[in-house]
Amino acid sequence: MNDVLIPAMDSAPLLPLQQHPAFTAALRRCGAAALCIDLPGAAPVQVIRRFGLSLASRGPVWLDGPDARALRRAPLALVNSDGGDTAALRVAGFRRIFTAATVAELSLTGGREARLSRMAGTWRNALRRAEAASPCLRAERLCPTHHRWLLDADRRQQRAKGFRTLPHGLLLAYAAIRPGDTLVLTALHGGTPAAAMLFLVHGAVATYQLGWSGPEGRRLACHHALLHAAMDRLADSCVRLDLGTVDTVNAPGLARFKIGTGATLRPLGGTWLRVPGLQACPAPHGACRDGAL
Repeated sequence: MNDVLIPAMDSAPLLPLQQHPAFTAALRRCGAAALCIDLPGAAPVQVIRRFGLSLASRGPVWLDGPDARALRRAPLALVNSDGGDTAALRVAGFRRIFTAATVAELSLTGGREARLSRMAGTWRNALRRAEAASPCLRAERLCPTHHRWLLDADRRQQRAKGFRTLPHGLLLAYAAIRPGDTLVLTALHGGTPAAAMLFLVHGAVATYQLGWSGPEGRRLACHHALLHAAMDRLADSCVRLDLGTVDTVNAPGLARFKIGTGATLRPLGGTWLRVPGLQACPAPHGACRDGAL
């Protein structure tokens, strides 16, 4: 596999991609109104302005426990909560408008054997079949010209399957700002790409951003080999791999794939809207820090 630089772990707290300063820098490069606000007891909150509203996506990330008083004073209108602060948001005058999604978080600690032991038996069997097929795996940084084929293939599959991910322009902006924090793994069969995956690294966490597989890649279970190779490579600098949301209703096959890795399923907190003039709701005793306003 080709050499790809993955930087050393940041000393900062483990942050989801949307709450990492590099993501905000990529948004700004794309012309978005993105900024950072200070919130007592939390990591600096990355915020994007849309339609005159300030949105914190996958935040705040609390360091000392949720703080309702800080939330009430924060210039936030929408919060797509990373979880654990439901009571504080309600006390601070927010109301939930969308239910919580669930994400799959894969630990990269403990070594290769520990990661294998956490996998479902069917996932390990598929991995063995994929590795027995001996696909050539290539590792590279994301390049707008060299990987145009992958972005085009992803665009076609999004249209065909009716889903949307982060705009490709934002991914390329991230690659331009932090090229060493992008990792494209490609499985080649007969010299032709059969499957590929893109990962973005942000501190000591990596996020699985997109994946594509052709008929040969699906037949050979190349995504199992690619994801396992990513685990091995990213474990040198990351402690966690975020596999994204798990939707057992609309994407059951992908959900089984993610769950089979041994990832931990964690519910997020849902999307919350600040209601102006709304009287703060009391929280159960001990539900959140500074709950009495």
